[in-house]
Amino acid sequence: MDEWFYEGSVDSHTHLSIYESKGVDPQQVLERAARTPGAAIIDVGIVPEDLDERRRRFSHGETVHFSSGLHPTSVGEEWREQIKTLEGQLEADSGIVAIGELGLDFYHSDSFATQQAEALHIQFSLAMKHALPVIIHNRSSEEQMMQHLSSFGGRGVMHCFSQDADYCRRCLDQGMDISFGGNLSYKRSDAIRDAARMVPDDRLLVETDAPYLPPQPARGRPNSSALMHYTIETLAEVRSTSVEHIVRITGENARRLFGL
Repeated sequence: MDEWFYEGSVDSHTHLSIYESKGVDPQQVLERAARTPGAAIIDVGIVPEDLDERRRRFSHGETVHFSSGLHPTSVGEEWREQIKTLEGQLEADSGIVAIGELGLDFYHSDSFATQQAEALHIQFSLAMKHALPVIIHNRSSEEQMMQHLSSFGGRGVMHCFSQDADYCRRCLDQGMDISFGGNLSYKRSDAIRDAARMVPDDRLLVETDAPYLPPQPARGRPNSSALMHYTIETLAEVRSTSVEHIVRITGENARRLFGL
C-alpha cells in the first residue's frame, strides 16, 4: 500500500469535498491520518457557502482544519454575496485557520479579471482585519499577482508553487511562504525544483492539492493527502537533506502559519 502519512506531516492544501467525484473515499484517508501521530490536513475552501457542510462531513478531532474563501475561478455574477457570506463566517467563527483559496487565474479567460482583483483585495483586507493568513492561487497571472502582493503586507502561502526560482524569490521578498505539491516531481519540472532548492527552511510548506496533481509515482490516479509522502521525499532529494528534516520543518511551518 502506498497511501500513508509521515508522523507530524501537514498537508497544507487539499480539497476533501472533491475526493469522491474523483473516486477517492475521504473518510478512509482521514482515518489513516488520524492513526498517524501529529499528522494534520488543511481542507481548503473554494466557495464560502460550503464551509458548514465541509465541517459536518470532515471534522476529525485535531486532524482536519478548515479555511474559507472565494477561489478566482469561482468569481462570477454573485461574487459580492459570496464575500458577504465569508465576512459573516469570519465575524462569527474563530475556528477558520486561513482565508482562501483566493487569488487570480487567467488561464482559461480574463473575462472576470476586474472582479477577481476586487475579490482578492477584499479578502486581503479581511485577512488583515482578522489576523489570518491567506492561501494564494496564482495561475497565468504572475505579474498582476506580484503587483497585488506588494500592497498586501500580511501573511500567507503561495500554494502549489509552479514558477521559477526568480519568481519564488520575489514572492519570498513579499513575505509569502512557499508550498510545493506533486508537480515538483514531474519530469519537466526543473524550474520548480530550482525554486524548491532556494526556499529558506522556515518558509517551506508541502501540500497535495488533492485530488489534483498526483505525484509522479501516482500519475494517472486521483491524488489524496495520503500520497503526500512522495512529495516530501522529492523535496528531501531536491534539497539534499533527510525526509525527517523535511517533515519536521514543513510541519512546524504549517502549524505556525495556520495557528494549529
